[in-house]
Amino acid sequence: MKKWRIEYRPCFTATPMSFWVHKHLDHEVWLYASEFEPPLPKPIPCKGYPFLIVSVPGTELMFASVEEVEHFLEVMRQKNLPTTYQLSLQRIDNHGPNSHWLSRLPAVLKPWSKRVRMMPVVEKALVAFRREWG
Repeated sequence: MKKWRIEYRPCFTATPMSFWVHKHLDHEVWLYASEFEPPLPKPIPCKGYPFLIVSVPGTELMFASVEEVEHFLEVMRQKNLPTTYQLSLQRIDNHGPNSHWLSRLPAVLKPWSKRVRMMPVVEKALVAFRREWG
């Protein structure tokens, strides 16, 4: 049984990570922006927007873009996790560390021993997710 699945949604569905990965360029409020860096994904014709859900013990991780999965892995591969304060400083915005996606991640997933077991599943899901975007 796969520990991940790809759903197709009729419109882009932001995740807790979307704000932190896709920086808004043309509006002060992320929700009202139309230009992002990196850009938000475009829908796949006749299918919609791929949305990746990875099941790990205790929760489901959700990703709206390949860049979100890559960012997640980049952070989680670090033996010593950065603080949410350090990560939130990477965005020039008024959002503090308590709103960062890492602070919303269940604590049970943060120990290195759990992350080592979780990362191969997310990496395999990323390969399949990349294939969906062509």
